Amino acid sequence: MAYDLDENILQDFLIEASEILEQLSQELIELEKKPDDDELLNSIFRNFHTLKGGASFLSLTEFVDLCHRAENIFDSLRNRKYLVSSSVIDAILKTLDAINEQFDCIKNRKPLIAVNQKLLNELSHVGSSELEEKKQITNSGTLDDISQEKYEKLLNELHSDNTDSLNAISSNDSELEKKNEIIDNEFEQLLDELYGSGKGPSSKKASPVVNQKLLVPSKEEISESTNKILKFHTKQSNDKTVRVDTLTLDSIMNMVGELVLVRNRLSSLALHDNNEDISKAISNLGIVTADLQGAVMKTRMQPIKKVFARFPRVVRDLSRNLKKNIALEMIGENTELDKNLVEALSDPLIHLVRNSIDHGIEVPKDRITLGKVPTGKIILSASQEGDHIELSITDDGIGMDPNKLRTIAIERHLLDKVTASRLTDKECFNLIFMPGFSSKDEVSDISGRGVGMDVVKTAINALNGSINIDSKIGRGTKIIISVPLTLAILPTLIIGVAGYSFALPLTNIDEIFHLDLTCTNVVNGQLTIVVRNKSIPLFYLRSWLVPKVMPVTLNKKYGHIVIVKIGTQPVGLVVDTLIGQEEVVIKPLDSLLQGTPGVVGATIASDGNIALILDIPDLLKQYASVFQI
Repeated sequence: MAYDLDENILQDFLIEASEILEQLSQELIELEKKPDDDELLNSIFRNFHTLKGGASFLSLTEFVDLCHRAENIFDSLRNRKYLVSSSVIDAILKTLDAINEQFDCIKNRKPLIAVNQKLLNELSHVGSSELEEKKQITNSGTLDDISQEKYEKLLNELHSDNTDSLNAISSNDSELEKKNEIIDNEFEQLLDELYGSGKGPSSKKASPVVNQKLLVPSKEEISESTNKILKFHTKQSNDKTVRVDTLTLDSIMNMVGELVLVRNRLSSLALHDNNEDISKAISNLGIVTADLQGAVMKTRMQPIKKVFARFPRVVRDLSRNLKKNIALEMIGENTELDKNLVEALSDPLIHLVRNSIDHGIEVPKDRITLGKVPTGKIILSASQEGDHIELSITDDGIGMDPNKLRTIAIERHLLDKVTASRLTDKECFNLIFMPGFSSKDEVSDISGRGVGMDVVKTAINALNGSINIDSKIGRGTKIIISVPLTLAILPTLIIGVAGYSFALPLTNIDEIFHLDLTCTNVVNGQLTIVVRNKSIPLFYLRSWLVPKVMPVTLNKKYGHIVIVKIGTQPVGLVVDTLIGQEEVVIKPLDSLLQGTPGVVGATIASDGNIALILDIPDLLKQYASVFQI
């Protein structure tokens, strides 16, 4: 293994191999649905071959061995030695898992894991029964079927071909001397010899060459190869794409963020200056900054299909494990969002899909009894809605029963009977996000432990997103996730509390009122205010954020109320002043302040003051003890 090679070479291999492994995962699942697709078979064969070639250059013997075994299987499938079956796909998927494990070792510069002998044995027996049948058929014939006349004719042709071959060799000696580079076919043959069994060079002796013409490329073939090489290099020279390290992109985005802060500051100062020229210049700066911000953000965008590509395998394996028939449909795979969001959404989405398979979709027998088709359906969708991405997971399964959810919450002592009875159906659906909530009586390796959905909600909240559920008994469930296009620059509402500035993410804000604070009521010890005939819990941010400062807000008759939504639950927050809407750059807190309840970071507001960025769900969880998140 050669990790001490040029780092650029290793990085090129890692990038290419990562893309190929993702593609293989999709292609193998697709092949199971389309076993007669020759183009798909060839593509998979080429991908394994490419992986093998790159890994052999780095002397990654175990990696090469696995790729070569998979390549051999697909070579046999291409030549119809045996057919694609579930058992063949199972074996190849296990091989792909093992290759991915080896790939993780390479990324972390660790020694490769020894290949499981059980897997090697399984691969060596793939299609063995079909091959044995063909051998028996082949061996049943005899050479006695060839007549003496045909035998002599073949012998004459053989001698004639050899004579012509020798003449060709002597006439092309000068061309062969000039051809010092190894051709592709010879290189591939050497690879097969060296890594065919993963144990070094093959022990088989080379077969005698019958027709020497095959070894001598003609002038036309040499000319054609040269033209191909020239075309390839011309194509390469015209390639207008370049790979950039993600750290470089992050650095550029940070600088754009600083530029946004400067723009905000200048815009604020321009309000107090009547100089028309300065105002125009700042206005132009704002336009250029916005264009630059959009261009830089575009370089960080990746299609959501990078995440979606994992789900066909997840659905296949889990549905087989649970003995369910499930069809997966994916919509909007090319929807783009920030690369950091793509990576962060992977685990929450996988858990939600697993949850739909385990809890939502019924087994075929039950579906038939309910008048449904035996095969359940899960739709994974992504679309851009303004400056947000909306993701949805929809199933046509059993749906959620609000009354059952209420009962479970009471039995698990998560809610009392009075509180549970007041919940609307939509609020009942959100109970599944409470820690310790599970509708499964039995614990399995898939679900039943009461953890997972609360982690999903926490992860989505950390992305400044929201998650909502809509469900109908017997018809299915739809889970909708909304997240911003990027985390680098955050649209916020700057508010003032006791003379300090704070930033509220706009994603959490539903509406803003200027209301009579004397119209409040106390229900079960909780201060509420009626908005459109509905009581909303009301909290004074001053008492949470600056408790030592005189609570003058409590004595005011009027105030600004910001209505935020946590899931489907509206909550009112009383603030002293509304400063304005700003795009801000999130700066991490110092190590001494990290972990401060309800604070996700800090920024510099347009007035030049530091503003803490509030995490509304965490703020309510920490301080609103009587409020159920």
